[in-house]
Amino acid sequence: MPKSSIEPYWWDDAPLRVLPEQPVQAASDLVIVGAGYAGLSAALVAVRAGRSVQVFDRMIAGEGASSRNGGIASGNLAVSLQKMIKTLGRERAVAIYREGITARLGLAAFIEHEGIACDYAPVGRFTGATSRKDYDGLGRTADLINRHLDLAAYVVSRQQQHREIGTDYYFGGLVRPDIGGLHPAKLHAGLLAKVLADGGMVHGQTAVTGMGRDGATFTVASARGSVRAGNVIVTTNG
Repeated sequence: MPKSSIEPYWWDDAPLRVLPEQPVQAASDLVIVGAGYAGLSAALVAVRAGRSVQVFDRMIAGEGASSRNGGIASGNLAVSLQKMIKTLGRERAVAIYREGITARLGLAAFIEHEGIACDYAPVGRFTGATSRKDYDGLGRTADLINRHLDLAAYVVSRQQQHREIGTDYYFGGLVRPDIGGLHPAKLHAGLLAKVLADGGMVHGQTAVTGMGRDGATFTVASARGSVRAGNVIVTTNG
């Protein structure tokens, strides 16, 4: 019987890159804490704008959520559009949802422009209904998001669902053809390679142990030395 593992299978195709230890520079324009998607994306923008950047992560770069997620590029929000309209009003709710769509489209364009081989494809997403009531609700959801967001979502009946998924379990479901999928560890590896190639410094397995401010300058202490920086971005998701 195979042993269980806490390592994601994404690492089979894209093993984490253990970076060689580099001296921590005493000064940088920007220090970033966290070497996941957010930290590396910020670093890439900064180094391409001519800034000196050092990124710190207490783990191997990418060891956290950036290489452990489901690889779904949806732009969806945790709160449904229907609930958000009730809370915030139609205009504001739709504007917020469109920001999510814009982010997804921007990610797809970035991957293509940078040539990052992370298996991105707009494969769509099927949400199964576990009851007739759920199916009717998904139909209303499709009508709502199509009316306000132009997403071309549609429902398939129980008899039609084999077009989308190989099971008879569901009472049909909702199909969103706009949603994409990708290999999250490959995306992170591609981002990391871009940052390093453009001159950013990434210190993996180097915890930040403290941070202080003196006027317009920050001092960031790490396990391997301190940095004075004009700006600090913390992207640790916690």
